[in-house]
Amino acid sequence: METAAANPERRGVWRRMAEAGLKVLGLFVILEPVWMLLPFAGFLYGSVLQIETLGRHPSTAWLTHFVFPVLALGWLGPILVLAGFVLFLAGAGQIYRAKIRKSGLVTNGFYRFARHPQYVSLVLFGVGILLTWGRAITYLAFFLMMFLYYYLAKSEERTCLRLFGPQYERYRERTSFIIPGDRFLRPVRAKLPGLRLPAAVRVPAAFAVTMGLCFASIWLIDAIKERVRTVPYLAATIPFGPPQQAATRLSVTGGQVAGIPFVQAGRTVVIRGPWRNAWATGFAERVLERLRQSKALEGFLAFLDEPGGDVAIIFCAPLERPEQPGEPGSRAGGAAGGRGPAPDPLGPDRARLVILRCTLAQGASIAESLADKSKRQVRGACLAPVNLGAPETDDMVEGNVQRPGPGFPAEERWDFLMRQLASRPASDVPRGSQPVLPGLADSGRLVLVNAPILRTRLDAAFAREILDRLAGSAMFRDRLRKSGVGGEVVAVAFPRPGPNWYREHHGTPQVSVFVILARLPEGATLDALFHRGGRELFGAFISEMDFRVPPSEDSVGEATIIGPRRDLEERWEFFLSGVGNEPT
Repeated sequence: METAAANPERRGVWRRMAEAGLKVLGLFVILEPVWMLLPFAGFLYGSVLQIETLGRHPSTAWLTHFVFPVLALGWLGPILVLAGFVLFLAGAGQIYRAKIRKSGLVTNGFYRFARHPQYVSLVLFGVGILLTWGRAITYLAFFLMMFLYYYLAKSEERTCLRLFGPQYERYRERTSFIIPGDRFLRPVRAKLPGLRLPAAVRVPAAFAVTMGLCFASIWLIDAIKERVRTVPYLAATIPFGPPQQAATRLSVTGGQVAGIPFVQAGRTVVIRGPWRNAWATGFAERVLERLRQSKALEGFLAFLDEPGGDVAIIFCAPLERPEQPGEPGSRAGGAAGGRGPAPDPLGPDRARLVILRCTLAQGASIAESLADKSKRQVRGACLAPVNLGAPETDDMVEGNVQRPGPGFPAEERWDFLMRQLASRPASDVPRGSQPVLPGLADSGRLVLVNAPILRTRLDAAFAREILDRLAGSAMFRDRLRKSGVGGEVVAVAFPRPGPNWYREHHGTPQVSVFVILARLPEGATLDALFHRGGRELFGAFISEMDFRVPPSEDSVGEATIIGPRRDLEERWEFFLSGVGNEPT
């Protein structure tokens, strides 16, 4: 049977192990900028820690944001980090020198002013980290560490009292606890009434107060940052060439019913989804534009020429059956290294159209039939693989058109596609319903934000080269045109680290550009992009850039469409969270 004396000893071992574990964990989190500079950072964050998963849900996405802007007070943050590190080594050196010499209690040097100078050094180090690289998860870790270190310091003092007795008591009377000078506040504290709560109540209450101060300060800093923030960016006008005449002949409207966004021209409706390519800005509109030009679909769609007849409702599905169930590539983490959705191997302009011929109930509209199946009856179907990237003079249909017979499970297919649309969180459904017709503008505006990559803020030539390469890329220019950029629709590009960034970011790096399409109010300037309520975000894609390709060649790869599972407002706020009050 275990003795009573052994129980406290075992509890002491577990306590020391827990304290050591918490110190290691806190040190790992607060040293995040160091890990970010190491060559294995991509593997660590992508494959091991899966930090991208935090951004998939609103309840955790804010942990990846920055509370303080990066290098909030210039180089003060790194200076505090260095000062804290040096002070920590100096304090540790005094302790271990005393242990080796067996000289007893250390009361000289830094310990002459405070009993725990190493914790002072950790405070300086932590504040420096926050001012340099102040992610929310690091900010939380700082408050948690300070809470734990307070109680660790109390525990260490009890140990010192047991070991050194009156000698340590006298030392404690003439020195401060952690912050130098706090001993002068003892008379004030002695006059305050004590609650004398038991530890089981006092410690959780103190933790709640600490976390309350943490979250309140996050909210306050964010509010101040939002008011004073100026976003550094570069802008360029991208020429597209003469407008397309075919686009001007359509009268397209947009709408949303029961969470299902769609575009409509006459008696034809194209649903934005469920396949992610169909969520690309201008994709559904281009389907409408080229649908009646297709010779392959001419026979099936002939009913649209009959007066007052049936309607065509079109869903956009994957061209090929995915290897995994669900909606491949619509969420982050699908690509190598876990950064963003995997690109569609067949390109962003391909999809399989599921065209349903429907008869509407008396007096029902197409929108009503989408929300209520009793308002329509499926009378026929057509499955067609299409490539909207094909030249305008060619048929968009590639391959064989299938026209199933009477045994085609139209209602089951309808229900399956609707379930995929309905599986999205409400925050993923675009709020704007206004359609975007590609090809109407002869030029468009491209805005390159000097964030979140810090190098784009510190190295003006690097940021300019990114903008020049994007503006000079025929593939990127074609994607902007297809997305309907022009006039009030602006493309906003945020450079991110590419696959080889941590190895080559001072040499010839690869850059991943996250492009968000935004609509500005009529007459608004580009600065309105960075004020809430001053713009509408409604589409996005990712383009990869390889700086190893000579500037004379096209260094921009094919676009990867961002599906509806990426909240654009959240992504936008994340990209800008590290920016402060800076000159534009």
